[in-house]
Amino acid sequence: MTGAAHLRKGWCPGALRPMRSGDGLLVRVRPRAGAFSLSALHVIANAAARFGSGEIDLTNRGNLQLRGVSDDSYDAAIAALRAAGLIDGSAQIEAVRNVVVDPLSGIDPARSDVRALAAAIEVILVDDARLWALPGKFGVSFSGTSEPRVGGRATDIMIASDGDRFAVFLDGAADVSCAVSESDVPTAVRGLALVFLDLAANDPSVRRMRNAVAARGAAAIFAAAELRVTSSPVEAAIDPPPPGGLLSSGEHVFGVGIGLPFGRIVADQLVRLCEDAATAKLNNVFTSPQRILIFPVNDRARAKALLEVADDLGLIASGRDVRLAMDVCPGSPGCKNATTDTRGDAQRLVDALNGSLSGYTVHVSGCEKGCARRSSADFTLVAREGRYDLIRNGTPQLAGLGAFVALAEVEPGDIGNAVSRFIMESAS
Repeated sequence: MTGAAHLRKGWCPGALRPMRSGDGLLVRVRPRAGAFSLSALHVIANAAARFGSGEIDLTNRGNLQLRGVSDDSYDAAIAALRAAGLIDGSAQIEAVRNVVVDPLSGIDPARSDVRALAAAIEVILVDDARLWALPGKFGVSFSGTSEPRVGGRATDIMIASDGDRFAVFLDGAADVSCAVSESDVPTAVRGLALVFLDLAANDPSVRRMRNAVAARGAAAIFAAAELRVTSSPVEAAIDPPPPGGLLSSGEHVFGVGIGLPFGRIVADQLVRLCEDAATAKLNNVFTSPQRILIFPVNDRARAKALLEVADDLGLIASGRDVRLAMDVCPGSPGCKNATTDTRGDAQRLVDALNGSLSGYTVHVSGCEKGCARRSSADFTLVAREGRYDLIRNGTPQLAGLGAFVALAEVEPGDIGNAVSRFIMESAS
């Protein structure tokens, strides 16, 4: 089952192509159009407990990832997930089905419902074998507002919907878009993906759409896909507030957002959430790139009861919790590349500076790869040989360039003081 070809280092793991980490195999399960049924979540929780360590990660693409699956238990885990309809037909299909959906789409009255359109794109990705050659990290996202990014995360091709209007954006070109009708969105996405593949085949430096935009320009890529471009106003990219806690529009409650501390939940917690959600007559759960599970519930009493359960379980039941603005990788010993206990250090940072961290984004990375967050953060802590390099308004990849490091070789126990120092300087 798990030959060497299935365990490459550094790719995006799937269920059919797991990746070996410090605590065993990572088995990633992708939702369908950004949603899992409650019964599917229950199966995932049981599989994590029976065949893995019991720990489950919610990734920044809204996937659920079982940790600690062993070589001996892998086949049984896949059989359980396949019986619940959670496994794709092949590893190629699984790898290409990277579709991120606005988690509030269809439940927030202020947003367009783009979930059916996202499902149609998934069908195209599955049925058109030419698209299986797309890189494993290549993604498409659907926003129910005019902001193309979902949860502050950019993808290679982004669809933004504001009422009846649809705009297509490419990563790396916020000032250029293409206006299309709803019925033309699938054709536009397919065409852009095929243009990207053609460019990548002739230029090894083109690994993602951002590279293609830098090399050829967004207008040329749209034109090659026979799409007419329009200019879009360029606004400062501001991460939206995380959809945590009670979600409402005026007096109308439409859901609750339950955050996973640093993106992790254990099987027992997930089972309890599923049981209480079933009691509240819920059927589906939507996943957010901000590592939040969205439960669509429109009864205020039931919503509050579910949030109380989440709080009792040690999960995040408030949108104001500073941990929702923190991206933290698994760290050591879960990841072989990490040299620090990133989650433990992140929690110590919260304990030391909870109130002071409000309004800031924080990325704690166990190495320079920066898997947990692609974009810049106000404070990025990058582990190196058991210590951290602190970067202001940057990414972990800058840690290797000394000029970008604001403070080097910070001991894990001192990161609170280090971050506090810069917060105080910013306020003065």
